[in-house]
Amino acid sequence: MAEQLTTTSYAVLAQVAVHPWSPYELAQQRVRYFRYVWPRAESAIYREVKRLSSMGLLRARKDYVGRRARTVYSITADGRKALRAWLDTPVSPFAMDFEAMIRLFIAPLGTKEQIVTTLEQVRRDAQEMLAFGGAVKQEFLDGVAITQDQVYIRALAVDFFISLLNTVEGWADRTLEEIGSWDDLGPDGKNERAIEKIRQLPAPTPGSVEKGSWTGSSPTQTRPAT
Repeated sequence: MAEQLTTTSYAVLAQVAVHPWSPYELAQQRVRYFRYVWPRAESAIYREVKRLSSMGLLRARKDYVGRRARTVYSITADGRKALRAWLDTPVSPFAMDFEAMIRLFIAPLGTKEQIVTTLEQVRRDAQEMLAFGGAVKQEFLDGVAITQDQVYIRALAVDFFISLLNTVEGWADRTLEEIGSWDDLGPDGKNERAIEKIRQLPAPTPGSVEKGSWTGSSPTQTRPAT
């Protein structure tokens, strides 16, 4: 059965393992959380729920909100077994779906205004997602989050999202400031400054790692034990 399942399958199973949902609620949870790490069309969620149900990994039951009927799905024992088996497999390498970076790489083929517009959109997106992260943070602080009983796990995910988004926003600010100081997108007069910028980045280079320490943009830092 494992070869029939996709990461989207496991994402749906993971959500239903936490709480029974209707397909509509699952789609909303995707909008709230998984769109940032596993973006998939809403229609794909509806199809996947039905497929997992037909495979015996989800169980459907009728529920009513007032007079309106809806179908609510919960995970089955086989569904939990499939999730546990998946957790025992190697995770896919970290990757990002970030179109703005491709546009930055080819910025000299366009205009300064075009790349500035792209970067401004990146900054707005990061700010919007940070506002969402702040709302999620407040839900947990108020004790009203639907996954409040799993705050010990969810806090780790919120930490990742907010840290990443602050990094993206800060990068967009710095990059807009840098490009804003340019008269054009040509290399003249820019490469020397760029090399110095790269030199200051806080990442160890092969020749800098000696006796358990490395030198980056800050004083020598001790590398964590492996």
